[in-house]
Amino acid sequence: MADEPVTRRQEYAELTRAAILEAAGERFVADGYAATSIDAVAAAARVSKGSVYHHFSDKSELFEAVFLAQEQRLLDAVSAALASVDDPWALMAAGTTVYLEFCSHPEFARIALQEAPVALGWARWRAIEERFFLGLISAGLQTMAQSGLIAIPPGDIAARMLLAALSEAGLAVAAAPADEQGEYQAHAAKVADGFLRSLRPPT
Repeated sequence: MADEPVTRRQEYAELTRAAILEAAGERFVADGYAATSIDAVAAAARVSKGSVYHHFSDKSELFEAVFLAQEQRLLDAVSAALASVDDPWALMAAGTTVYLEFCSHPEFARIALQEAPVALGWARWRAIEERFFLGLISAGLQTMAQSGLIAIPPGDIAARMLLAALSEAGLAVAAAPADEQGEYQAHAAKVADGFLRSLRPPT
């Protein structure tokens, strides 16, 4: 019984934080990072400005939390798509397809691709991207190499090059007109497949 008030406070704090993140995400998507104020986020979340600062030290930290949530959603979607795939080549193709589809989602495109590099700075944005996806891509390439499908040099240079290429492709998909994004996704997937094919060992 003694722990019950603490548990309730924790649950309330978690609900409040979730409401702030949801409201912040909506404001960042609608208005962009620069034009969004803590006051606007607090009003949208129906909490006090002090409540926002209780959970996040400043707007940059709040934005990073929103960005991390978007990255986690993408990672979860990629992981789910790969769960039923065994072929190493098909694994890379499936992951690429999910990523490119996400880039056509307005919320992901605005937060992860357009606003994050500016709000967090390129170095911090890239570090987070690498934390979520460099290891995943590197593992996929290593599996392909171990299966004899490709030959890659030691280290992670091939994974870094593929990650950078996919990031640029994602920006192109996000910037394309809505009725052309499917075509951009198909072109990008074909180019990514061509990159992998270029790594095939000589016969």
